[in-house]
Amino acid sequence: MKKGIKQRYITSAFILLLSTVVVKVISAVYKIPLTNYIGATGRGYFSVAYNLCLPIHALTMGAFPIALTKLVSSYEAKGDTLRIKALRKASKKLFFIIGLVGTVVMFAVSKPYAQFVASSPKSIYTALALAPSIFFSCLCACHRAFAEGYMDMKPTAVSQLIEALFKMIFGLLFARFCMSYLYNFYVENGTVFGVIMTQEEALAAIYPVTSAFSMLGATLGSIAAYIFAAVYTRNKYDNFPPDSVDVKSAYNEMLACCVPLVAATVVQSISNFADTSSIQYFLSLCDEKILLSQYPSAGEDVYTYVFGIYASALDFKNLIPAIVMALGITAVPAVSSAFESGDQRFSSLLTSIFKYTVILSVGGGLALSLFNEDILNLFYAQSHPDIVSGASKLLFYFGVTALPCAAASTSVFCTQALGFAKKTVAPFAVSAVIRIVLNYFLVCSSEINIIGTAFSNFAGFLIILIWNMITIRKYTHARFKISDIFFKPVICAVLTYFTVLSLKNTLFADFGSLTVFILSVLVCLLLFFILLFLLKCVSSKEIKLLK
Repeated sequence: MKKGIKQRYITSAFILLLSTVVVKVISAVYKIPLTNYIGATGRGYFSVAYNLCLPIHALTMGAFPIALTKLVSSYEAKGDTLRIKALRKASKKLFFIIGLVGTVVMFAVSKPYAQFVASSPKSIYTALALAPSIFFSCLCACHRAFAEGYMDMKPTAVSQLIEALFKMIFGLLFARFCMSYLYNFYVENGTVFGVIMTQEEALAAIYPVTSAFSMLGATLGSIAAYIFAAVYTRNKYDNFPPDSVDVKSAYNEMLACCVPLVAATVVQSISNFADTSSIQYFLSLCDEKILLSQYPSAGEDVYTYVFGIYASALDFKNLIPAIVMALGITAVPAVSSAFESGDQRFSSLLTSIFKYTVILSVGGGLALSLFNEDILNLFYAQSHPDIVSGASKLLFYFGVTALPCAAASTSVFCTQALGFAKKTVAPFAVSAVIRIVLNYFLVCSSEINIIGTAFSNFAGFLIILIWNMITIRKYTHARFKISDIFFKPVICAVLTYFTVLSLKNTLFADFGSLTVFILSVLVCLLLFFILLFLLKCVSSKEIKLLK
């Protein structure tokens, strides 16, 4: 592999990684005060809408952007500018159609999903408010994926930031306005929407509407992100030769390339949808009295409340795979180009990609498992202490089981970038079955309930990770250095965990809680990075490639 390709990959991944971290920080800043407005029950409505949107979003934005990126990177490596021009024109039409279809589907299934699957009819308002974002997200993805084919992650990074900022600013403004207006009207008149209610009934009526208003921020964010990405790519990548091109042929090539990716994405979406739905359904089978004894702050809708606790923990758990995904997205053009050109250092590139993925995964899991209660206290101790007590144990197990949950996406991206998308279907299907079966035995248990999701996800995503790595090795004959990829980073994380835990309980025991937290975080970061260098997981040469 040429040094330039690896350097471009590391630099592009670093840019997208930084952007993703900032986006997730913004998202946390957004969700924390939002939860303070609407509580765990309101977050339950919020999460139901996103859970419905995710499979539709994955179908519309999972396969098609990857196909476009892969084709652009392949033709860019060959120097075929005219074919790239044809792909550019064809992709605009294709992404417009799939965005429109996705939005219509979201509108159509919102009511039956909210009522019959999620057992949360009031969440329909939030789902409807989110639906238009699918259309604009698809239009934005068209421009982002095209630029990613050149390994240019700037439009992706910046559009993500714009979307997150709009979502936070306008989401909180809309939520605050709606909550204040409706609640003040209730205080003055004793009614909500013309109906006389008790205070508990009034809040139950206000929360779903407030959640829907806050979701409008996400829709506005998708519009703003699309406008930026469109302007960026038009200025930088629309200077093609005036020669005519065969747009129809490029359109058909994109569709042909998308077929296996769509099949894989459909199975992936169905498996994730089935997993989430099974959690909601099996949770509803738990004994209500036992759940109330474990979550005494739950109101009349205990199942939505517990799912809201689960969603609150997911806010932090999902930071890890979301950040790690930056490596997988950047890997698509890099792996595709290296494989197409028959580069001799292809194995080295794959080893580096998986190694960085595992380092980020175990590092994030280390933070969650070591500081689970500290993190929750930092955000919820004053406003919602019930979330701290309800979610701390779950967050610990999310940290312990984080590695495969985060690293699986990179293995899927690499497999698809190499043209083996069909091979990802079977592991998704098997993973779904394993997760649903484990959810049945674990989540259905009233004593275990949502804690069981950490173990079902661990088992399911471990299957996906191992299966895809075996597929890549079998069909490309790439050689992975398993010790560098898995063993060394895990050893660093385990040693860091027990060292910091010991220091917290001994040397730091007499300090205040905030001081202990700050000292522990600093020691954790320093020790983990020192161990990574000592065990040669990261070298100074790789750091220099960022320049």
